[in-house]
Amino acid sequence: MIKVLALLCLTLLTAPLPAADEVETVAPPSTQEQYLPGVALSQGITEITGVAISPLLGISSVGAWRYWKSPAEARSSLPWYAQPWAWGTGLCLLVLCFLKDSLGTAVPGLLKKPFDMVELFENKASALVASGAFVPLVAAEMSKHLEAEKAAVPTASLTGETMAFIDLSWLMIPGAVIAFLLVWICSHAINVLIILSPFSTVDAGLKLLRTGLLAMIGVIYAIAPWLAAALCVVLILVAACLAPAAMRLAIFGARFAADILLPSRGKRRATPENPHVFTLGRLAGLPPRTGGRLVLLDDGTAVFRYRRWCVLDERTVPLPDGVRQVEKGIFSPSLVHGREAEESTLLLFLPRYRGHEETVAGHLKLHGVRDHAMVRGFSAVKEWLRGMLRRRPEPARL
Repeated sequence: MIKVLALLCLTLLTAPLPAADEVETVAPPSTQEQYLPGVALSQGITEITGVAISPLLGISSVGAWRYWKSPAEARSSLPWYAQPWAWGTGLCLLVLCFLKDSLGTAVPGLLKKPFDMVELFENKASALVASGAFVPLVAAEMSKHLEAEKAAVPTASLTGETMAFIDLSWLMIPGAVIAFLLVWICSHAINVLIILSPFSTVDAGLKLLRTGLLAMIGVIYAIAPWLAAALCVVLILVAACLAPAAMRLAIFGARFAADILLPSRGKRRATPENPHVFTLGRLAGLPPRTGGRLVLLDDGTAVFRYRRWCVLDERTVPLPDGVRQVEKGIFSPSLVHGREAEESTLLLFLPRYRGHEETVAGHLKLHGVRDHAMVRGFSAVKEWLRGMLRRRPEPARL
């Protein structure tokens, strides 16, 4: 129901902009036509932000709205996303996602995780298409409307008489793509949190939060376009601050989900001698979900080795002293440090290292392997049931 509400609200901000050559340029400053560039700019900013929050929902609703609002003779010349094959396919996928989320609340969260992981990669594919083939079109329309009202930047005094104006699309298209990616990477973090959460109710709450934000933008745009644009600018600035953490989470989620969905590929790439790991807490000041490898140095010291920003210089951080054990997990092992009363989980291995716990602990000279707390609980329950249901031995015959 929330997704349907968001779809209806999003269509309020996806009405097609009038063609640039249709904008009045001779009207006095007080007329409505003079205000059109502001409306076009507000609509473009809101449209790009809304699509970044949910690319598949945004592109499909924009395409369907423009198709039905266009005259029949002009529909063949509409952009690709306004063609029935494009928005129809997107709406069908949205229906499948809606059914998954609706029925998923009635089943254990672990059974729904593979479908959530498929949706994770669908979100990536939709964002790739939107950033390369949708956002530039919207930004180009915005620049045309501004240029039609003589809003280009004059540069005659700097470059001479041969170049009087700069094409605004040179500035607006890269800026729009960057703003889209900033908002999308933060929204995509919700998909990663969903595949990590074992509870269906938490999954529904996270999706409700994202869809509610999308619906709020649509409602505010229907009330005041400039207010919706201002809200979207605030969201873009907040996303710019959160983008580094969201990027780390996105990389972690992609590698985690790929190992679950393609286990044979992950097993082939497993290297128990220097396994792939991600930080869970702050290890020597490193932010959570920093990716790297566990390596044993020549002097017998186990260290965490990583690259700054994935491509810069390589650095090593020694693991803290004390008891260090590999804990078997439901999806992947983890490295636990300390005694039971004060233990903490330092690192999380990729799922490809399930079954390699003994090898990893032996090679890195750790203090053994133990079962996950949930597994230990199941084992205790199983032993109790076995003892309760075990038949009493028959008395010896004389």
